Amino acid sequence: MLMAHGKIMAITMNLTQQLKGIALNLMDRVVPVRPVVRDDREQCRLNRESRRMQLYFCRSCPSSIYVKRHCEKLGLRVVEKDVDRVNSFRNELVRGGGQPRVPCLRIADGKRERWLYSPDAIRQYLDSHFASNA
Repeated sequence: MLMAHGKIMAITMNLTQQLKGIALNLMDRVVPVRPVVRDDREQCRLNRESRRMQLYFCRSCPSSIYVKRHCEKLGLRVVEKDVDRVNSFRNELVRGGGQPRVPCLRIADGKRERWLYSPDAIRQYLDSHFASNA
């Protein structure tokens, strides 16, 4: 009896997460993000820097949409890779970062690569490197 209750709770939580993802995906497509306004020179510099980052995400994942919109708010031109639509992106994620989890921000900094998986860690990294410039 207790086992069945646990399964029902897990299914309910999974369904709730999926519905939340669908709603956020719809909102992401309909409601535009207002990016931070910067002068052209600063924006050009940030465009070059942010192109070295790749965001592995999934449109049905609320955390992915949250991170994606945060990048847009900061005015970053991060390379977006939807792992649900392109299998090679998922393979890159697993080979490079070691985990098939999204969101994941890959940061290529010269010879070094970093893979951030936590939405909070990603946001903290972005804010510390790009928000103070705004």
